[in-house]
Amino acid sequence: MTYYIEDSYIESEFEEIFNDWYKIEGLKKIKELSRQLRTFFNYRTEVIRYRFRSNPFPAKNCASTKFFSQKQKIESFTYEYIAILKKLNTNAQTLEQGIRSLFFGNNKIQLKNLLEITEKLFILLHYFSEENLHDHPKFLKFNITLAKNICLVKKCLYTQFNEFFEELEINYNNLEGELEDLIGTTPVEKEQSKKQLEERLST
Repeated sequence: MTYYIEDSYIESEFEEIFNDWYKIEGLKKIKELSRQLRTFFNYRTEVIRYRFRSNPFPAKNCASTKFFSQKQKIESFTYEYIAILKKLNTNAQTLEQGIRSLFFGNNKIQLKNLLEITEKLFILLHYFSEENLHDHPKFLKFNITLAKNICLVKKCLYTQFNEFFEELEINYNNLEGELEDLIGTTPVEKEQSKKQLEERLST
């Protein structure tokens, strides 16, 4: 009888600890998804501001030193990101299959690297979403395109939220198309941009 009481106590204590942990982790995920949405709506706002800008000519040399420093950082991380994704996007498998394969076998280091750089890029994307990127339309487009591709990666990394990131990816894709129309990107330029990204991932 004593053992039963002790077992019940231990089980109850374990459940309490687990519930507390679940609440903490659940709260973190909710905050993270909320931030993802804020980032998207910030970029959406910047596209609207670009659409209704009073000055038709992009501003030049009006950004801070920190802005350019962070810009160099996100561009550097993006090249590193593409290099990681290229290794996963082989002839034998799609990019999505390559990402999911990291959860099996001895791929912990690769998975850790992908997770870390994905989060670093998203933090930078969030930072830039709160800057006046409507004054820098080409860089705004760069960020929106990057965010769209990160959603594809996150959709594979966080399968429990795959529908969320899939929908967010679609929204970024639509936003990208809207901005391209505003900037005046021609169909040829759109195709060239798409091919350049595909070539980076496949060569």
